[in-house]
Amino acid sequence: MLSVGTDLVEVERIRASMKNPRFCSRVFGKAETAGLAKRGFSAESAAAAFCAKEAFSKAVGTGLWSFDLREAQLLHDERTGKPELFLSGRALRLAGNSRFSVSLTHTSRYASAVVVREDGVPLFPESEGLHILRAALKPRVPESNKGDYGRLLCVCGSEGMAGAAAMSVGAALRCGAGIVEAALPSAIYPIVATRLAEPVFTVLHPREDGSASPEDTEALSAAIRRASTVLVGCGLGKSAAARASLAQVLHEAETPVVLDADGINLAAEHIDELRGCKAPLILTPHPGEMARLLCTTVPDVQSRREEAARRFSEEYGVTLVLKGSGTLVASPDGRLYRNTTGNPGMAKGGSGDVLAGMLASFAAQGITPFEAAVGAVYLHGFAGDVCAAENSQSAMLPTDLINILPELFRELGR
Repeated sequence: MLSVGTDLVEVERIRASMKNPRFCSRVFGKAETAGLAKRGFSAESAAAAFCAKEAFSKAVGTGLWSFDLREAQLLHDERTGKPELFLSGRALRLAGNSRFSVSLTHTSRYASAVVVREDGVPLFPESEGLHILRAALKPRVPESNKGDYGRLLCVCGSEGMAGAAAMSVGAALRCGAGIVEAALPSAIYPIVATRLAEPVFTVLHPREDGSASPEDTEALSAAIRRASTVLVGCGLGKSAAARASLAQVLHEAETPVVLDADGINLAAEHIDELRGCKAPLILTPHPGEMARLLCTTVPDVQSRREEAARRFSEEYGVTLVLKGSGTLVASPDGRLYRNTTGNPGMAKGGSGDVLAGMLASFAAQGITPFEAAVGAVYLHGFAGDVCAAENSQSAMLPTDLINILPELFRELGR
């Protein structure tokens, strides 16, 4: 079923409104404003963008003020210049499972827009990553409880790195794990607990020399036994206690283990310990961490990304996520996935912590390592694309990725 919205506006009316700075700040989103600025912020272009919002409201059958105008942004494909509507917030909810095409025109006097709504077309374009994500994430059973959705243990954070723990745990919570337990030092417990009410906490008390106490070792051992997946490394640091925690997890865990950040850096110092781990391993290195794992340089890794990912995965029997533009997921059975979502706005400290939490949450729910990695990488990148359109690549933050996840899961029907 198709529905069409049209609008026509006098350019001079928009030109007069633009003299009031509040008009532009209330009508145009951040990414939209950046795009208009690239084209000189002419009154004609602004009028066309305004028309597109009005036409969208008519296509969905509501008034113009039924959503924040900044939630329906008129953007242009950087390669083709094709106009597209990017929706968020209430505008996205009004759109439902529909796709919108936009046609624009303007003269020196008038601007017009036609928006065509095609019902039943999802927000997510069909792709291999989406197919794997949908197949892995099953709808929840009515008669179920938190125990049916796994228990994730996050061994993360250190003094000065509370944010890494908070972001990884927060992302895990948003991705559906039934229980998320955070094992972290007492120094950062108040910070993380203030930000997140939902986790269960195992509070560790490292000795003054930075080593792990016998009580901490016992508490961590009990937490490992309870977990259906363990995430190690986000903001963990390289203290003696951190090294002991990683060694303990690798020795004791029998459920999937995700190594990120300092978990990878510490493992790289004793790489053969990976071979002795009983648990399925998933590693999520960026190119620098991958270079440390391979005892080589970043340029060398980047020049042969597929080969490096495949060979390491097969040699050590791990699922490997080599992050970067076109993130790769390699399985020890030879499968390789190249991701198509994401953008340079995600190149910020904390984005990897969010991905690690998402991936570990999926694994905790029983999704196999390769599918959990592919699904998390795809959804993480798609969330980044949504955030870039809403907030711009420069201004978007890793926490924005977590905040947009509810809308994306709703669209997925999960």
